[in-house]
Amino acid sequence: MLRLNEVMVTRDPALALENESGVFEVVSPRGEKFQIVARVGHSITNLRYVSDTGHTPQEWFIRKVAELRTEQEAVGSIG
Repeated sequence: MLRLNEVMVTRDPALALENESGVFEVVSPRGEKFQIVARVGHSITNLRYVSDTGHTPQEWFIRKVAELRTEQEAVGSIG
C-alpha cells in the first residue's frame, strides 16, 4: 500500500489502485490531473478532473494525498 505522499508510475491506474484506500492525485499520459478516491475491495469511488496542463508524461503518475477515515473511526471519536 502507498504511504502518504508516496508516488507510483503505472500504465493502468485502476489496476494499480485496486487494493489501495485513500485520496490520490493522478496525472494522465496527456498531462491531465485527476483526483481519485479509492477504497479497498471497490472500484474507484470517485474520479474528478482537476486541471489541464501541457505536461505529457508517458505513464500515469499516482501520488497519495490523503487517508480515508472509516465510519467506525468517525463514530468512535464523537463519544
